[in-house]
Amino acid sequence: MKARPSTPSPDTEALSRDELRRLAKAERKVAGADPIQSAAARREIQDLARRHEVRVEAQSLAARLAQTSTLALSRGEEVKSESVRIATPLLDEHGARIVRRGLPLYRQEMVSRVRVVSRGGLQLAFERGDLDGRPLKAERLLETGKAYRWAYETSSALTTPTRNLSPISSRSPMRASAGPQDAVFAAGEMLRVFRQGLSERGRLILDRVCGLDLTVSATATALRADPRTVRKTLVDALSAATRHKESQRRGGA
Repeated sequence: MKARPSTPSPDTEALSRDELRRLAKAERKVAGADPIQSAAARREIQDLARRHEVRVEAQSLAARLAQTSTLALSRGEEVKSESVRIATPLLDEHGARIVRRGLPLYRQEMVSRVRVVSRGGLQLAFERGDLDGRPLKAERLLETGKAYRWAYETSSALTTPTRNLSPISSRSPMRASAGPQDAVFAAGEMLRVFRQGLSERGRLILDRVCGLDLTVSATATALRADPRTVRKTLVDALSAATRHKESQRRGGA
């Protein structure tokens, strides 16, 4: 008789009473002679294992967020803990992306983030006056930088560093009511417009200061460049992105 493939079982100590009952029932069916019930039971055990992994990861994330918040508060910095909505790819039971009509499917989910307000790279550059002294007002460049952050984050479907927070509201570049697939594709198109004609260095600086919310000095260290050069390139890139955005808006009107 051919041996059935083993099915990994979740940690029983971390399961609720209802989950333990479901697990025991599924294990009995796996040991039974009915191949249909046995296959369904294996899928049930896999589902329990996935739910357990998600719960463990959420607990680990909560612990890391609490640690980040505690360390920042101990330094006297202002900290905000908020929830934001991101788009994440849908996966099948084997962990592969689900594709429909040639396009990947996404779902929207809420995630918790800790934002150290006093250290946000883009906001800090605005408050220090790094965005001043150009034909375009600093407020317009800041607005473009926030839109770039949303597009960068959404198109990547990433949870960006804890200093970053992209607001979700009716004023966002893409309303929260839009489907996750639409949001991801719209974000990619927005990034294409923002990056039009930019040099490679300009794109890298926008990705770090606006997308990842790094400070100008941290970006200069990462790129091995002079902070004054990074500051100038940041303003030039934001100015160009703002003009591209407004040009497209006039063309679409």
